[in-house]
Amino acid sequence: MNHVYDWMLGTWVNKVVLGYPWSWPTLESLHFLGLCVLMGALLVMDLRLIGFQRTIPLKAVHSLMPWAIAAFAINLLTGLGFFFGDPYNYAGNWSFWTKMSFIVLAGVNFLIYFFAVEPKLLRLGPTDPTPGIAKVVGALSLTFWFLVLAFGRLLPYLGTGGG
Repeated sequence: MNHVYDWMLGTWVNKVVLGYPWSWPTLESLHFLGLCVLMGALLVMDLRLIGFQRTIPLKAVHSLMPWAIAAFAINLLTGLGFFFGDPYNYAGNWSFWTKMSFIVLAGVNFLIYFFAVEPKLLRLGPTDPTPGIAKVVGALSLTFWFLVLAFGRLLPYLGTGGG
C-alpha cells in the first residue's frame, strides 16, 4: 500500500491541500459545517423513525434527505482532501479505520432504509407510528453516526502520534 500513499503525496490534490496556508483550515471548516448539517438532518429523521415527535409528518422529515446527502458529499470530498494531504498519518491510525468502518456500516444501514423501510413509510399516513424495522434502522443510524463523530474527534489522540 505504500506505493499508493507515495502516489497520493505526488498528486495535485496533495499540493493544494498542503501548498497553501488556508487550504487545511478551509477543509476543516467545510468538514465541520457538513458534519453539522448531516448530523442535524439525521437527528431529526432518525428520531422520527424511532417514534419521537409523531406530530411531524413523515414527508416533512423525508425532505431533509437531500440536505443529508449533500452534507455527506461535502464531508466525503473534504475527508479525501485530508487523506491525500497526509496519507501515512491516516493510514496508520486505527481510529481512522474504525471511523471508516462505522461509515460503511452507516451506509449499509442507509441502503436497508432505502430498500426495506422507505417503501413501508410511503404507505403510512403523515403522523402514523413507524414500523419496528424503521425504529431499529433509526437507532442504528444514530449509533453509527455518533461513533463516526467520536472516532473522528479522537483521530489526533489515538493511533499514530497519540495515546
